[in-house]
Amino acid sequence: MHDIDFLPHRIRQQRARRAWLLRQGYLLGAVAAALVGWTATSGHRVSEARGELALLQRTNGNMARQLALKSDLERQLADLLIKERISKHLGSRVNVLDLMHEMERLLPASMFLRSLDVDTVAYLPEGGEARGRNGTRRPEAAGAGGRAKFGTRLRLVITGLGPDDVAVANFIGQLSASPLFEDVNMGYTRNTVHEGRSAREFQASCYVAR
Repeated sequence: MHDIDFLPHRIRQQRARRAWLLRQGYLLGAVAAALVGWTATSGHRVSEARGELALLQRTNGNMARQLALKSDLERQLADLLIKERISKHLGSRVNVLDLMHEMERLLPASMFLRSLDVDTVAYLPEGGEARGRNGTRRPEAAGAGGRAKFGTRLRLVITGLGPDDVAVANFIGQLSASPLFEDVNMGYTRNTVHEGRSAREFQASCYVAR
């Protein structure tokens, strides 16, 4: 049995057209929703990509700074190695400028130095005596097999002038009390004339603290 449609042909066409428009509208809405979803997903991915790019740029900047710092550290290490070799050769870790500043601090205004000789002196912790390269005495002892293994120390020989024995003795006492100098020994004192005035010339020796 078939249904008989008594509606005019024009109305049936209008209904068919309306149904087609609705289907197109639904399809268009679905496409628009899909486009919105795709755009949101793409925007999220773009944001993630931008974040990763920024992170890579920061990492690259950090690596560049670390490489620059590495070069500086390598130069500092080279300088320290050179200073270490010098320190081992001289037998002291004290800076020469520190020694000069301490000597200037200890020396009274009424006295002055004529000379300050510096020499490296070999030594052995075990004790004994030997001669340095300038003829000065140095500690020595024979090691295994009769061969001595020496270290080095820095020795100062100070020659100066003072007004009298009291001033010279006070200066030697100050030198002995300084933490930068060890084994302070008086060499000699003698009368002399400086700029028409009598004075006491003295010579003392000491080792720089290790």
